[in-house]
Amino acid sequence: MSIDLHRFAFNTVTMGGALQHKLACMKAAGFAAVELWARDLIAHPEGVEAAARIVRGSGLAVSDFQPLRDFECAPDAMRAHRMEMAREQLRQMTRVGADLLLVCSTTSPLAIDDAERAARDLHALAQEAAPLGIRICYEALSWGRHVRRWQQAWDIVQRCNHPNVGLNLDSFHMAVHGDEGPQTLAQLAQVPIDKVFLVQLADYFFEHGQGEADLIDLARHQRLFPGEGLHDVRPMVHLLEQRGYRGSYTFEVFNDDYVNSDPAVVARRGMQSVRWLGGAPSAAAAHGAAPSIIPRRRRAPRRLSIAT
Repeated sequence: MSIDLHRFAFNTVTMGGALQHKLACMKAAGFAAVELWARDLIAHPEGVEAAARIVRGSGLAVSDFQPLRDFECAPDAMRAHRMEMAREQLRQMTRVGADLLLVCSTTSPLAIDDAERAARDLHALAQEAAPLGIRICYEALSWGRHVRRWQQAWDIVQRCNHPNVGLNLDSFHMAVHGDEGPQTLAQLAQVPIDKVFLVQLADYFFEHGQGEADLIDLARHQRLFPGEGLHDVRPMVHLLEQRGYRGSYTFEVFNDDYVNSDPAVVARRGMQSVRWLGGAPSAAAAHGAAPSIIPRRRRAPRRLSIAT
């Protein structure tokens, strides 16, 4: 089995610089897709349509569009407004040809703790998105108000029972709650593979402190590419591949040092991680030891398949 290069996407948040230059660096490094934020379009100095033209002309596919925040479980007085804001993101997606919207679990202090309500909200969103050819993937944000673990997100996706609503597995948010060992893999093996819509991969060096603020700081400033830190994501990737997952793997790596580095160098560093992912998981990784840090290598070829 192999993972084709076109299934790997690079998140714009990992690089500094202008949108057009970021996309050019991703493509030059060998990536075939970009993970796009709404702010990539909104913040462009020439406007949304100019940004959309840049994306469409980049030669990169859009793996997913993100994030829709604080959508589900809003109080009744806010629900119509939240849907209106969601429709605006759907409109932006049509401008760049994106067909997958990432919804992260709400952090709003006003959110109601009700899994059935969350499922109904996602179902309503999917009904809005389906005529546009857009699917919805739901992610458990590790500091979410009520949903913090992937198992909770999966429960809501099941309750939703809509063909266009699936699961996003984010290895960072899973690892910080300890959801990365054999027990997690056994649980993932029970999830129908066609309900896994997206897989986001990242790593980190050290464990966060006890407070939520420490977790958020780690998440937003100190992530690493897979293989650079303490957590081996390859067992999960291999399991998903063996079970038939054929969606995208995206590198969502929030890192201040990378944002302040040459985007071309950062993109090549990401491609090193693609190569590392092709290696077999070590016996040490199965027992929780850290993977090897990626060595520096020459630039990757434009087309690549990695063995699993």
